[in-house]
Amino acid sequence: MKSLIIESLKPHLEPMVLLRSNQKPEGALQPLPDKYVCIMSFYAQVAAKGKTAVFDRETYGCSGARAGLGFGSAYGDEMGGYDTFAAFFSKGLKEAKDKEKYKEIANKVNPHVRRKLIKGERFHTSRKKAYKWLTKDLPIYDFPEKYVILKPLKDLKENEIPQSVIFNVNPLQLTALMTLAGSIREGINDTVTPQGAACQMIGAYVFHEAESDNPRAVLGMIDLAARKNIKGILPNDTLTYAVPWKLFLDLEEEAKEGIFKSPLWLDIVE
Repeated sequence: MKSLIIESLKPHLEPMVLLRSNQKPEGALQPLPDKYVCIMSFYAQVAAKGKTAVFDRETYGCSGARAGLGFGSAYGDEMGGYDTFAAFFSKGLKEAKDKEKYKEIANKVNPHVRRKLIKGERFHTSRKKAYKWLTKDLPIYDFPEKYVILKPLKDLKENEIPQSVIFNVNPLQLTALMTLAGSIREGINDTVTPQGAACQMIGAYVFHEAESDNPRAVLGMIDLAARKNIKGILPNDTLTYAVPWKLFLDLEEEAKEGIFKSPLWLDIVE
């Protein structure tokens, strides 16, 4: 589809959509079944090369992506359950509830994951805080559709309604989008920056905002784990700016006469 926002931003990377479907697109990139992988490497291929990627309940890559894509939560079932993940996302072995069990789990995984398990990813200051994020703060969805598809916005068909529209932006483009969103929303805090995985920032957190009468955009790619997996494919200054479909349509309408017509924007781009 055509977009006034894209015509104004002229981004080097593909704006994308995330949508649910019971039909699998032909020729799409897809992780191997039950293969541990960060799906943001697939995301990067869509953004940089205009590919299409597809995921299902056997090919979601990792526990974080299962929650991010709307396939339910694996945090309570995989790798020892919530207690393991709570230590993993905080300070590692030193925060483990059962240190011997935690070491047994760490010894069964590959050296790269083992190192992170022992040291901890340190996204949370304590096991208690990480446990609360896992069980209370992160919105969890389990949609009935079989597939979740990532593809360029330009390839969106007329009868398709995505759950998330994702802009891949540099700081200047982000400034314009945040200004555009702020111009139509009441109040302040027009963009949220949640703690979590990069895939959750284009998925679960956007799904949550879509339930609001006044949805906000979700600023993403603020996940160091994902940064490691997109390095060399996407520029280091790339951030994601993901919005529910309703908000995207409102932003498109305002783009006709909004910030992109301002001398402030025109002086910069011209």
